[in-house]
Amino acid sequence: MFKKLRSAATETHKKSFRILTAVITVLFVCSVTVTAFAAANASMTVEIVDGEKTVTVSSKLTNPYDIVEEAGIDLSANDKLILSGFNETAGGRIVIDRAKVVRIEDDGLIGYYVGYEETLGNILSENEVVLNEGDILDIGQSEPIFDGMSVLIKRAFGVGIEYDGNAITLSIAEGTVEDALRAADITLGEHDIVTPSLDTELEDYTHIEIKRVKFAPVVESEKIEFETKRVENSDLYVGNRKVTTEGVNGEKSVTYNAKYIDGVLVEKTYVSEEIVREPVDEVISIGTKKVDTLAAYRDTTAPISELEAPDDLKLDKNGIPKTYKKKVAAKATAYTGDPATASGRKPMAGHIAVDPNEYPYGTELYIVSADGRYVYGYCIAADTGGFVEMGNTDVDLYLNNEDMCYNWGNRDIIIYVL
Repeated sequence: MFKKLRSAATETHKKSFRILTAVITVLFVCSVTVTAFAAANASMTVEIVDGEKTVTVSSKLTNPYDIVEEAGIDLSANDKLILSGFNETAGGRIVIDRAKVVRIEDDGLIGYYVGYEETLGNILSENEVVLNEGDILDIGQSEPIFDGMSVLIKRAFGVGIEYDGNAITLSIAEGTVEDALRAADITLGEHDIVTPSLDTELEDYTHIEIKRVKFAPVVESEKIEFETKRVENSDLYVGNRKVTTEGVNGEKSVTYNAKYIDGVLVEKTYVSEEIVREPVDEVISIGTKKVDTLAAYRDTTAPISELEAPDDLKLDKNGIPKTYKKKVAAKATAYTGDPATASGRKPMAGHIAVDPNEYPYGTELYIVSADGRYVYGYCIAADTGGFVEMGNTDVDLYLNNEDMCYNWGNRDIIIYVL
């Protein structure tokens, strides 16, 4: 009976324990479910930074993009969120990194590039836009980019420059000829010539040529031509002339301003002059003494020759030289008016034409007509006559005019070689 009672009590205890355990379990499950529900419906504080604007919101959402949208902030397709300060359960800080579209015009080609918190140099580097020597970027590479930024790149082209014996090629993107010379560190002189002109706009393959221009004084010695004066002389026969004063050229020192282009003299401009030596005028005596015919010398001792006989020439009573080397019987013609003689002596009565093989130039002679009626007198072999080839005469006597020559004709003479 006791055992049964005990057994019954035991069974009753076991049932009571199972009921208590079940109640505790139910209570625990309900507690967890309530906690989870409360956690799921709790709000968290989120700080949203959009450039210089900051917005703080309370949200039950966990997705950061949903939270930003819930805050009424629009995102573009390329915008990014920086979530280093954000936790999906604890909230925190969301930073919006706005995409910035940069327009780059590169030598006429246009491209659009997306960047964020970067400089222009970063954008160029990321997109392999390389700048070469002479290229021009209108905005500095260290400048931060902004949405809608417009950038212009001018690409350099080759410009040839020729100067001072050098030929160089300069890379330049824009400007004038003057800009190119400045970039090449070429200094121009005041008078240098530049082709094309300094204000010419540069183009690809423009060729620039520089000619150096220098001026320098040049002093030159120049001749002053003498003048010739003619005076009448009644002691000379008509048709005869005699230089009584030899002309002498003068000298002057003339200063010029000389212009050189690349070292070559191209022009001289007169500046001043100084007389070093005055010229001496030549004076020519013109004969006015008239001789109409050869008759003036016939049957007289007056010689036709105008040469002054040397002091050692002595004549006998018949007008014949007392001493001579030889005596030759010959024939003589006459001529006049020649401008010069073969020996360089001036034409005049007394300078005669000969065969120089028989009478070398300078041979002194004394000539009279074979009949003794005319005395040509003291003379010198000074010229060569055409008669040498003809062979019909021996000498040709210079007379003062044509009438005298006609009257003389071809006459027998005696030649005394002195």
